[in-house]
Amino acid sequence: MSKFLKLHWLPILVGAAGLLISLGGFWGVRVELERRHQLEFEWLAQNRNRVLKKGIEEGLDAVRSLHDLFRVSPQVDAQAFGLFAHGLFDRFKGIHALAWVPLLPGGTATHDPENGESAPLLTERVTGMAAPDGRLPEIGAEDRFPIRYLESERESALTLGQDLGAQPVLRALMARSLARGDMVVSGRILLIHGDHPQYGFMAFMPVLSAAPTAVMLSDPPPAALLGFVVGVFRIADIADAAMGVLEPRGVEFLVLDESAPPGEELLDFYASRLNRSPTPATTAWRGWDLDPAPRVTENFPVADRRWSITCSPTRQFSTEVFREGPWIVLGSGLALTLVVVLFILHFRAALRLRLRIEEELRESEQKLRILFDQSPDIIMTVDREGCVLIVNRPLPANGVGRDIRCGAGFLPIRMRERFTQALSQVLSIGEPERFGYAGDDSTWWELRLVPLREGARVAAAMVILTDVTEKRVLEAHAIRNARLASLGLLAASVAHEINNPNNAIQFNASILTRSWEDLRSVLEQHQRDYGDFSVGGVPVARALTGLPRLMEGIVKGSQRIEKIVGNLKHMARPDAGDLDHSVDLGEVLPTALSILQSQIHRYTDHCRLALPASLPCVPGNGQQLEQVFINLILNALQSLPNRSAAVLITAGLDPEGEFVRVCVADEGQGMTAEVRERVTEPFFTTRSGNGGTGLGLSISARIIQHHSGRMEIESTPGVGTRVSVLLPLAKAAEQSQERGEKASPKRD
Repeated sequence: MSKFLKLHWLPILVGAAGLLISLGGFWGVRVELERRHQLEFEWLAQNRNRVLKKGIEEGLDAVRSLHDLFRVSPQVDAQAFGLFAHGLFDRFKGIHALAWVPLLPGGTATHDPENGESAPLLTERVTGMAAPDGRLPEIGAEDRFPIRYLESERESALTLGQDLGAQPVLRALMARSLARGDMVVSGRILLIHGDHPQYGFMAFMPVLSAAPTAVMLSDPPPAALLGFVVGVFRIADIADAAMGVLEPRGVEFLVLDESAPPGEELLDFYASRLNRSPTPATTAWRGWDLDPAPRVTENFPVADRRWSITCSPTRQFSTEVFREGPWIVLGSGLALTLVVVLFILHFRAALRLRLRIEEELRESEQKLRILFDQSPDIIMTVDREGCVLIVNRPLPANGVGRDIRCGAGFLPIRMRERFTQALSQVLSIGEPERFGYAGDDSTWWELRLVPLREGARVAAAMVILTDVTEKRVLEAHAIRNARLASLGLLAASVAHEINNPNNAIQFNASILTRSWEDLRSVLEQHQRDYGDFSVGGVPVARALTGLPRLMEGIVKGSQRIEKIVGNLKHMARPDAGDLDHSVDLGEVLPTALSILQSQIHRYTDHCRLALPASLPCVPGNGQQLEQVFINLILNALQSLPNRSAAVLITAGLDPEGEFVRVCVADEGQGMTAEVRERVTEPFFTTRSGNGGTGLGLSISARIIQHHSGRMEIESTPGVGTRVSVLLPLAKAAEQSQERGEKASPKRD
């Protein structure tokens, strides 16, 4: 009865606990989302502030660019000014007009046919107005500042010939700019009248030059005023262009001139694009003080004035924060609570369902038994003691109950230790293992060990042996043929593409060499007549000795390219597969090294080839043997731990006089005995992460076998590896081939 009561109250207790946890999660997520909402608004406000400031700075940079134009080239004409100004209009948005206002000193007037006004001559404009003591000049009372050049994007209050100096406010701005020697900006100016006025500002920057009237070289050149470059900007255009690159998020901002007197500080109010009925800029910001919405304000300098940008979210403010999160948490918690309660209520039904599933599994196991017995693979189950429980076909000299922990009866001797380790690992940690091996009869097998569990415990292991000989042979042949075909096409195309520019280099180098003989006498005569001078930034004495070496280096480099291209063409030639050619290893080994020059320079500073004065030829195929030595040398290079480690290639006659022995020894990382046993297996590689395919040594071993030779590998971990290739001489090769055909007539 007590157990029944506990089971009766358990769903109620679980439901109450789930409800409390869900409400707590709802409140916690809601508070966190509000905090994230505030942080995201601050980030968006700062981001918009940065974009708007950048737009204003880019507009002022346009004026500075125009200033630099007149500093570098005072004689700019109207056409050049127009092209330059329209280029600035395209790059910087918000510019209403750009103008060049030259200084017209008092009492000087010259008719300008372009704008119909009096303007100083070019020579007078360049001289300008300069202070005799080198200080910045001052604007005289009679000086005039007519607009000589004017380019505008839209209708502007400025006109050609208009004297800006006649307006006291603008004259004061020019005087302030000249006194600072830098750009100044005005307060707000009304650009568009009406119910929705639009404000802008003007920027003045003096163009100063050094007048050519200095008496002594030691005196500082006096500053000369050439005129002013003037820019007219509409703040709303700058804001629209800056905000146009950002996604609308429901943020509006107010731009104020903190340097302006009270009542004139408003510059622009940017309403969010999400607000379909924006409030006019002249009235919207007045009510901000009464609005409790959060704001972010940032002050920044604009030339000699200080502006501020204040951002505030609107009702349409869109945030990346997932606002439905609290309700989802609450709903998920309640749903989970309901699921748990239902699970408890239907616990007995679930137990019955589990028993029925187990019964169906047993029936399925009986069906799989038929497939097990008729499988083409060798399948057996082994218990934790290593005894065979079930096997689908007879094994040599064994039966059910035989101990196969060492793989006796179906594995080669060299693989039994590996099998024992793999079986122990599968039975201990419960993870499947697989490996391939070569049989004693030139077959390839894949062995898989799969854990069989009883609950959480690994009770036995399934051993599956699959004959993959045909698959391995076909894959190896396909990969090798594809690789050789691709390499041939690549080598041929690369050789063709390199030959054309290399021929041009050789031809031009020969012309340069012949021309140098004529130029040398001219340079030497010029040096004797006028003394030392520079040729290409190098003293003539060094040029006379260095240029011949440079041209000689060009010729040698081109010849080296020609040699490499020749080697590539050699590799690209189709391999007929004949093994009855006389191969000179004294030519094959240097060719292999030349092909690997880039890899040698990449991996080591010490790679040496030691060949005797005379080396007998061996019968075979030169291209195939070249491929063998390329693979062996490349493997040796890739095993080196650093550039100071060395690779040594030697060749010589074997002491018995029947073989030529070629040794590739490296000071690399070496190999363990296990790796050394499998290193010639197809697809076995220790460099799978670095692009290794595991076919290099496999192909090399097969080629050596076809040449009736053999390959010996000696390796010590941490010390290095020595690979010896023994190729028989003509007579020994014939005898070895006859012995091989008698021993295994079916081998290909």
